[in-house]
Amino acid sequence: MTNTTRLRNIVRIYMILLFIVLLCFVMLDDYILHNIHRVSASSSNNVTIENRPYILLDEHKIYLWEKDEQYYAFLPAACRDTNLKPEISDPIDPSSIVWMYSENVPSVFIDTESGTSDHINSDKNIKEAGTVTVLEADGRISLRHPLAYIKGRGNTSFSEFEKKPYQIKLTKSVPFLGMDSGKKWVLISNSPDPSLLRNALARNLAEHLGLAQSDAGTFIDLYLNGEYCGNYYVVEKIEIKENRLAISNLEKETEYLNKGEDFSSFETAWGDTTKAKHIPNNPKDITGGYLIERDFDNRFLKEVETNESYFITKEKECFIVRSPEFASEDQVAYINNYVQCVENAILSADGIDQSTGKSYQEMIDVDSFVRKYLLEEVTANYDGGVASSYFYKDSDLIDGKLYAGPIWDYDVSFGNSPNYLGYIPTSPKRLTRLASHIDSSVWFQNLYYKPEFQQEVISCYQNEVSPYLDVLANEILPSLDTLTASSAAMDRVRWEDSYIDNGYCDSQEAQIAFLSDYINERKDFLDKAWIQQVPVHQITLLNDGLVYATLYAFHGEPLPELPVIEFDGVQFMGWVSAQDGFTPDPNMPVLADMSFTAVIE
Repeated sequence: MTNTTRLRNIVRIYMILLFIVLLCFVMLDDYILHNIHRVSASSSNNVTIENRPYILLDEHKIYLWEKDEQYYAFLPAACRDTNLKPEISDPIDPSSIVWMYSENVPSVFIDTESGTSDHINSDKNIKEAGTVTVLEADGRISLRHPLAYIKGRGNTSFSEFEKKPYQIKLTKSVPFLGMDSGKKWVLISNSPDPSLLRNALARNLAEHLGLAQSDAGTFIDLYLNGEYCGNYYVVEKIEIKENRLAISNLEKETEYLNKGEDFSSFETAWGDTTKAKHIPNNPKDITGGYLIERDFDNRFLKEVETNESYFITKEKECFIVRSPEFASEDQVAYINNYVQCVENAILSADGIDQSTGKSYQEMIDVDSFVRKYLLEEVTANYDGGVASSYFYKDSDLIDGKLYAGPIWDYDVSFGNSPNYLGYIPTSPKRLTRLASHIDSSVWFQNLYYKPEFQQEVISCYQNEVSPYLDVLANEILPSLDTLTASSAAMDRVRWEDSYIDNGYCDSQEAQIAFLSDYINERKDFLDKAWIQQVPVHQITLLNDGLVYATLYAFHGEPLPELPVIEFDGVQFMGWVSAQDGFTPDPNMPVLADMSFTAVIE
């Protein structure tokens, strides 16, 4: 055999072997694709692992949720128009499965390293890495991206409800759910809100008012490690960033000067009313930017260890410094002093801080305070000026005034009264002046009684808010309801026990009708109070010397119906005048502010 012939034979053998290998790959690929398609959205296969049945949607598991011997399949909007013909595993009776489909909203699948949500749901400070996938309502995958972490967030919304709110951080800044690029996002659970829409409504009004970081969020269906978690509202995290709260980034400048040191390892500088860090190098300009959050003292004191930087004013207004998170002693001293001067001016009769000679109008952006006040008052926000109340200040080289905002947390607003909070008046006939909560800030209530500030409030309400409330009730609310109806129906089934525990037994239709009526009646009341200038009187109800509730009536109107209190072990006998002990006549006209105290036996 010649060398040429031998070479040809070797080539032939090589080509045959190569063909066999390629054929094997093709057959294997075909087998994989066949099985992927067999369990895809168009032909999902229901299987059981460790006796947990689930639907496989591409690579994502969706576990069936069991209740009262029925299995609920909560499926994304992308599945609504597909023909699901699942093969049910033997232990499951096909007739026991209830198929529910979302509509209109995208689905977000988050899978973490542990494969369970138990870990992050146990403590809001625990973080887990993972991946996030966005499945749009039309079936497109708009994002597959690694997560730096997912963690719980919130206070009462995290501790009081099984349906938890979350914060996620992507490994890099990208557009998310049609919103501008960012790394950090908050998944609001809306657990205290049976309509699921109050945060979206409030943000819509805030955006109309031009308040900082009030852009509308996006409703989603959340699937965490295969578990359907319900309807969520995704918004930007409040933070100083170029396309978020676009002010000077003092935190970033401080990190740069200190060569990326781990500030958490620096020694803490404790003061009687301050907490900071011993950071060696400060920027030359420490006048901004700052992001601070006002919190009420009981919760604030419980978290003094976890809040890295804070200060407390002379009137016991507690402020967490959110940015810089690890603020230096000089930085905390600066913003503390500035805010103290603002407080002094607000509380003074002439509106001037005696230590600097400056008026509050020189130190705060009055327009933003007016608009923030209106947002809280119009929505009748239970936490208005109490908690989740943010303020920010840029460098003096740019602006230097203290601004009210960004906005946050409106699930207990628009007449909402979850059981876990006890009795809250739900009437739209209210003019709280942000002073009716036991932990109310002294700022807004004092600003309201300054004639020039009150006039700005009335003018803004008359020109910008009152006309828009018709739009909010008759256009925005129905649109949001249509968008979320199917997703909300799934949420109500999944979290039925939570709805019942908080006294929400009405249908979604009834909740939407309540909201619509509330906004319209709120508009009528505030129009009469502010535009028609009819005097409003406050009826304060006291129990054991503490404010139980506040009610309101226009001059000459009959006394509003006073609530009945239910106590354990004692009997509520009624209300008597706090001044002279008389029993109120329900038909008596209200001609001045009044106070009544509860009689208990």
